[in-house]
Amino acid sequence: MNLPNAIAFAALGWVMEMLPKAFPSWFPHTGSDGASARALWLGVMGYLQLLLGLGHILHTQVWPLVSRLASQVPSGESGALPLPGQRGLTLR
Repeated sequence: MNLPNAIAFAALGWVMEMLPKAFPSWFPHTGSDGASARALWLGVMGYLQLLLGLGHILHTQVWPLVSRLASQVPSGESGALPLPGQRGLTLR
């Protein structure tokens, strides 16, 4: 999967999630509990497609960007700070 595919997956998932809410007359309540199998299917599959698309975008675009930004911290500002009254910690 590449970035355009991931964006399309996320967009299609969002549309699938919104269809039953935007057009409730398209999804009649035929179940004994008043539920619509079509609306439930679209909701579950839309949620999964949205997660797949956003997960791929996070994995390939966002996390590497965050990693690059975090590695830009100057070395003089990173490291452990000693507690007041202690000279430093030693490992045994």
